[in-house]
Amino acid sequence: EQGIMTGYEDGTFGPADPVTREQLATVLWRAAGSPEADADLSAFPDAADVSAFASGAMAWAVETGAISGQGSDGALDPVGDLERSQCAMVFYRLDG
Repeated sequence: EQGIMTGYEDGTFGPADPVTREQLATVLWRAAGSPEADADLSAFPDAADVSAFASGAMAWAVETGAISGQGSDGALDPVGDLERSQCAMVFYRLDG
């Protein structure tokens, strides 16, 4: 109803699907009012993997510190499945 969770472009919702890092960023960004962000994602080795629908949200998540690079190469892993521990860390960072 509030447009925070919209489902996929094909009209499906996928409630049993794993959540990706960019999907979580998008939900939280929408809940925050879809604020503008200036973070440059090009510094991340997999910046090109960020989906078009999530680019503003991922920039916001990086700018706020909610999401950061991971692993030895500092990749964003935007389409990687979100682990519970990663989700908890995102919430922790946003609360701080």
